[in-house]
Amino acid sequence: MNQRERMLCTLRHKIPDMVPCCPDISIMIPLKMKKKPFWEFYINEKESILYDLYNNKNLLEAYVDACKYFGVAAWAWYISPQFKVDDVFYKHKIIDKRNDRIVARTTMTTPEGSLWSEIIYPINNPPTVVRKFIKDFKKEFKFLKYFYPNLDKLDFEPVLNERKIIGDNGVNTVSVLPPSLVHLDTFVDGGLGKLGIYYYDYPELIAEYKNMHERWSMKYLKKIIDSECCDEILTGGSGLMTWQSPKITRNLSLDGIKQITKICKDNNMISHLHCCGFENELVRMCAEETDLDVIEPLEIPSSGDCSLKEIKQKYGNKLVLKGNLHTSKVMFADVKTVEAAAIKCIEEAKEGGGFILSTGDQCGRDTPYENIFKLVEVCEKYGRY
Repeated sequence: MNQRERMLCTLRHKIPDMVPCCPDISIMIPLKMKKKPFWEFYINEKESILYDLYNNKNLLEAYVDACKYFGVAAWAWYISPQFKVDDVFYKHKIIDKRNDRIVARTTMTTPEGSLWSEIIYPINNPPTVVRKFIKDFKKEFKFLKYFYPNLDKLDFEPVLNERKIIGDNGVNTVSVLPPSLVHLDTFVDGGLGKLGIYYYDYPELIAEYKNMHERWSMKYLKKIIDSECCDEILTGGSGLMTWQSPKITRNLSLDGIKQITKICKDNNMISHLHCCGFENELVRMCAEETDLDVIEPLEIPSSGDCSLKEIKQKYGNKLVLKGNLHTSKVMFADVKTVEAAAIKCIEEAKEGGGFILSTGDQCGRDTPYENIFKLVEVCEKYGRY
């Protein structure tokens, strides 16, 4: 089997020739390997263009090159369908440039006024959004609808092209997320602490956001499935159960996950949930209350709370598992430690298929390359069926 065949077979909960090796090397390692300032992958200074994290061909190409170099399977989420919007305009401007960073401001102009955000682009790390568009949640809530563009003019060609770039090296996915405080944090200023306060202070606005998000997302999902542009649908959210409580997750996010996974199941589309950090309770929710197919990254303590062995025993017949090597304690250690941890994962979760060896989160920028090569070696030696 090639990497694509092996990944698809496993994601469908069938038994491949061997356990796929798919560590999360999504951004930092591929960009470091190119030996250029990281900001060059995000900014075209000449034309004042900022490339988005989720619509960035530069990142995709760097990532696929890294996957080929290490011999790991690609799992790509870099390109989303393109929206053709007539009533919202974005203008980018570099407002500060130093030896170690660039700061850019984006102005978003809508029929009801303008908003702005700022992003810092370090020379040797991925960018960080330091100011977000919506500064006053209650006063500026009316702008939220402009983050849900009209779905009549969607262009799927960029996603289809992503699949061509990946080729036989892996699979691609498109994100359809449930409502959550983590999702709101992408465009509401002040951080998740403030969003937790808004959740309790403005329940009517949170309910309106939830309903708007779910209606739009299910229409979007159906269009993605009909386009046949991707191999699976990615849902969940980074730190979904870390940055919001299990109670908030159940009240705000679980309905969306149920709807997304049901639509995927009805249309023979793989659903794949990402939730770094604490996740054990979400694994239970998804296995017992949703139609989810795949869950990751199942982080171990202290950055998470998952036991791969226990989850495999309880839910391995229902869920495909992807994980769960610790990205610092293991992946920054010596090769023998990496080898032992990878063998342990395979021993705990290989049986019956439905397991992808990966990391508990994105591998750090300075992860030793020999440790990634070791994961491939372990899969080839101990992961065969």
